[in-house]
Amino acid sequence: MNPSMAISLPYRRVGAARGAAWWGQGWRSFLRAPWAWGGLSLALLAGSMVLHMLPLGGVLAQWLAMPLFTLGAVFASVLRRRWLRARSITPDGLAAEADNEGALGESTQKWGSRVGPLLLASLFVLLAVGVLLLVVGLSLAAVFGVGLLRLEGIGHMMEASPGAVLAGVGMGAGAMLAAALLVLLALFVCSVAFWFVGTLVALGGIGPWAAVGLSIRAALANLGALLVFSLLLIPFTILAMIPMGLGMLVLLPVISGASYASYEDVFGTDPLLRARQS
Repeated sequence: MNPSMAISLPYRRVGAARGAAWWGQGWRSFLRAPWAWGGLSLALLAGSMVLHMLPLGGVLAQWLAMPLFTLGAVFASVLRRRWLRARSITPDGLAAEADNEGALGESTQKWGSRVGPLLLASLFVLLAVGVLLLVVGLSLAAVFGVGLLRLEGIGHMMEASPGAVLAGVGMGAGAMLAAALLVLLALFVCSVAFWFVGTLVALGGIGPWAAVGLSIRAALANLGALLVFSLLLIPFTILAMIPMGLGMLVLLPVISGASYASYEDVFGTDPLLRARQS
């Protein structure tokens, strides 16, 4: 058995306010190497556009999204550790200047050694999301099937009671809104449940299947922090899309840095980080 398949990590519960703190740490991560981050984001966005032009490119892009995004978390971890080393040898009162030369290459090498498990973990996540959405879709189809039958019955009563038709239309609109909210809720649950999968595989050395289960347990234990983080994502995404989407070149690195920050906060695997939290 591959040793990484048997590895597990203890996790801890953090306060809901930590979800906002992760955004701050992600922003500081971006400021440590903005040009490198910008280039990495540009390459990721360009690659995604190319993939979507291929046959079945949408599915392929979804499969590769998590492994590629995890490269950013690995890069954030390297930048963070280099900054902490610089901070440890810098006199108090002076700004720490980390040497980030070769940091992206180091990150790519570390990430590359875990590409196989990352791809497999992403496949597990993709299948799980697909099954959940299928269940939601079948449930909605059953509900709407009954609703359509009711509307058809109301239609036959149009001459006798036109108001009943209007009531039926209102019920149908409400059902569609409820269906849309249910799908959004399912997607939110998936994004929260599988939030730690990539970092657990790439940084924690966890096997793909074990990472999925551990991510779900850790996410449930830290639902408050992940909810705060997700709620803040909405306005930040809107702001990033305003200048012709150019803000995504900043938002993606910040999310990557926040992903690493949340991983270290919950799993606390870096002794140097635990010793000098900031």
